[in-house]
Amino acid sequence: MRKKINYEEIFTPQGMLGDVSKNPNMDFLMNIFKIPRIWGVSGFGEWNVGQHTMAVAFLALYWSKFNHYKQEKRDRLVTLALMHDAHEAVIGDILPYFKTDEVRAAVDEIQNDILNSFEITEDKTLKNELKLLDMIGFLYEIGQSNPSGRDTKRKRLLNQVYKRQKDNILEFAKGVEINLSGVKEFLKKMDL
Repeated sequence: MRKKINYEEIFTPQGMLGDVSKNPNMDFLMNIFKIPRIWGVSGFGEWNVGQHTMAVAFLALYWSKFNHYKQEKRDRLVTLALMHDAHEAVIGDILPYFKTDEVRAAVDEIQNDILNSFEITEDKTLKNELKLLDMIGFLYEIGQSNPSGRDTKRKRLLNQVYKRQKDNILEFAKGVEINLSGVKEFLKKMDL
């Protein structure tokens, strides 16, 4: 049996993570604008987690308008989008491939602490749409990226990554039974 990760003893500039995650202050939350996106670390872009978060929140507004959601559902989706990566303010952006069960459990605890501090509960009915918007946010980010140098192979690789992410979005939508033609129409409307 593996040992549980004791993340609560980690120092942050705002105090011990176990305390700060349960009562995050503005400095803690605004730190998402200092955390580089893993995509940028790979050498393709210069986005940070804050930019990604804002893109997903804006996409939630566009998606809500596109689907004619009532104000309450729109506001709920936008709130969840604004908070979806709040845990990354302290742990950074980690590739999903490197999130072991133990790491994922610790990340989920930190995220839940932050959400609970604002009395926000995850909405299972919006979970798949939020994931879809997160994926579309990454597609937008890829589209905003520039390959460095004059190497045309890098440009081709970037186009390949963009296409794969778009295919992943459509595959995800189909798998969770979100209207595929609606997703395609939304992507087209967003120039993606």
